Amino acid sequence: MISRLSVSEILRRLLRRGAYNIFEKLLGIEREKHGLRYVPADAVGYAVVCPRYAAMYAAEREVAVFARALIDRVRYAEELKIVDPSVLKSTIRKALRGDRKAAESLLEVGRGLTPKDIERIFPSLRQEFERYRKAARGPPPEGFGEETYYFYNYAEPLPYAGFSDIWGSYVVYIVAGIASDYVYVFKYVRGLDYSIARSMAAAEGDVAAKIWQRPRVKIHIQKPEKTPKITYVDPHDPEPHYKAFQRGEPRAGPLCHRCPYKDLCTL
Repeated sequence: MISRLSVSEILRRLLRRGAYNIFEKLLGIEREKHGLRYVPADAVGYAVVCPRYAAMYAAEREVAVFARALIDRVRYAEELKIVDPSVLKSTIRKALRGDRKAAESLLEVGRGLTPKDIERIFPSLRQEFERYRKAARGPPPEGFGEETYYFYNYAEPLPYAGFSDIWGSYVVYIVAGIASDYVYVFKYVRGLDYSIARSMAAAEGDVAAKIWQRPRVKIHIQKPEKTPKITYVDPHDPEPHYKAFQRGEPRAGPLCHRCPYKDLCTL
């Protein structure tokens, strides 16, 4: 398998097949070396409504977010041709066999890339979106895959890139659409009022706008089988959201009725 695929494709297949133990081990090494905690940007959005919910949600998804960040970094490094493919494949072979030094080397691939570097591959990222959009045609699925279906059928055709904002020991990771003068946040929601979903999406947009240095955030709120609601907002410093997330205080509100963490709540 390794000889035919790029290393980012190998990692992506491992993730899709549920090989979380591999990424858990890599995350453990990442923590030992750098002391970082990975947070999905939608957790920052949840922190606007309930910081405790946001913190619990982020903890559940840390391995998946770390895996996505690693896969994206490796993929960008491959496309930018800043790594030797044969050396990288040798590295992942050794890492998958438990070689600690190889795992550490794999974790450093693409770490120093900047948003400006990623902009050089925007054409291929836009093409990738278009390929997935063609594959997503047909009736919407129920349950798993529903959000992905609506994203590829209704989101604006743009290059979508993942990148991190590092705040203290937190790596806040967001995948957003990038236009010349705005970042684009697509949010698929069920059971939330538009105003709440918009506030959450705006917080995520604050993260993306800071990373990509864009002056506006375009928010797309999509509900199943509904006309999308699209608006532009001015971005703000996301640090207040980060601080709320870090404190993790419970807050009564619209997430309470659907909260899976009620047993851990002090309200």
